[in-house]
Amino acid sequence: MNKRLVSLCLIVMLPILLSGCWDQVQIEERGFVVGVAIDAPRSNQAEKKANQEAPDKPKGKQRFLLTHQLVIPGGLISGSQGISGGQNTTDEAFLNLVSEGDSLLEISRELATRTSRTPFYQHLKIIVVSEEIARSATAFSNTLDILLRDPDSRRSSKIFISKGDARRVIEVRPKTEKIPALYINSIGENINKNARMLPEVRIGDVHQYLLNEYSFVLPRIIAEKEEVKVAGSAVFRRKNQMVGFLGEEETEGLNFLTGHVQGGLLKAKYKDDLVVLNIHGAKKSIRADIRDKQHIKFNVEIQCEGVIFESYAKIDLLKAKTMEQIQNVFAKEIERLCNDTIHKVHQDLKADVIGLGSYLKQNHHSLWQEIKKDWEIGQELFEKSEIHVSANVFIRNIGGINK
Repeated sequence: MNKRLVSLCLIVMLPILLSGCWDQVQIEERGFVVGVAIDAPRSNQAEKKANQEAPDKPKGKQRFLLTHQLVIPGGLISGSQGISGGQNTTDEAFLNLVSEGDSLLEISRELATRTSRTPFYQHLKIIVVSEEIARSATAFSNTLDILLRDPDSRRSSKIFISKGDARRVIEVRPKTEKIPALYINSIGENINKNARMLPEVRIGDVHQYLLNEYSFVLPRIIAEKEEVKVAGSAVFRRKNQMVGFLGEEETEGLNFLTGHVQGGLLKAKYKDDLVVLNIHGAKKSIRADIRDKQHIKFNVEIQCEGVIFESYAKIDLLKAKTMEQIQNVFAKEIERLCNDTIHKVHQDLKADVIGLGSYLKQNHHSLWQEIKKDWEIGQELFEKSEIHVSANVFIRNIGGINK
């Protein structure tokens, strides 16, 4: 009787065990998407102009131009340089497919009619959004919607804002890498070498920014013929709309103000000669005078440590007075960078990307509940606030020589 029962159980369970791979897709049948570029088609620009000329006319739907970069495994093995576009040969390492539509899901599904491999997004490394899309609050949030909802997409994919067309960015032909998306992804990891780059921002981070309704910044990327440059930043106000760019020095100042400097260098002049500090670390602290909520005063203190890596000045770095003077010179340079950034975001763009609102929420919560609706909009208390910066630099080493 027990043997019959065991046999019956095996018969019942065997189909369940065998059905575990019913939806499997062989790896050679997948189309690995490693990069996506999102643009507005030329028809959008013409329609935008028409809407300005005839504002009462019903507006059409937002359309997108989507470029998918797929990996061609055979090209990786052959050692040949990949070529973008539809000119496919067996030696190419990647293929760029361009589609247009008013639904990103529709565009993604349309790829199935043009490629033999099913688009697979779990290895998506970068997302590049054009400046035109980013400047439209509706278009920008709509582009992120499907990428956040789709369970096949990765929330760890890095996002960049391109100066100009996003498509040009993933069409570059780098000489050091076979796949442009992986080349760009690697550049984004060099934040410990240059303070003019923003820390990596992933699509999951952007989702959090949108939910919190804080202003935020995203890395700026510029395309050249055979390379890209990741420096500077795009500024978004709390309505999810890009309002402008910060230059490289302004982004460096912002990194000091937000405590995101992980490395890089700082140049200053001492006795009309160049001295260069290799930054080993920096941190910031904020204090606020909230007695007058219509005119809140912030004091941002920055501390930076580093090593003298280059000096054209004829000085003796072992003298305490000389070291003190050089430290003050670097401190003044940090204050200059920060004040330039403050002027841009405080007076021109009016976007609290420094995180002062977040500081008030954490440290003066009751006050924040009163003023949060008037911080960047309404009474615009952020613009009415006062921000002071002071910096201290500590040189820990002078290198291998003192003169």
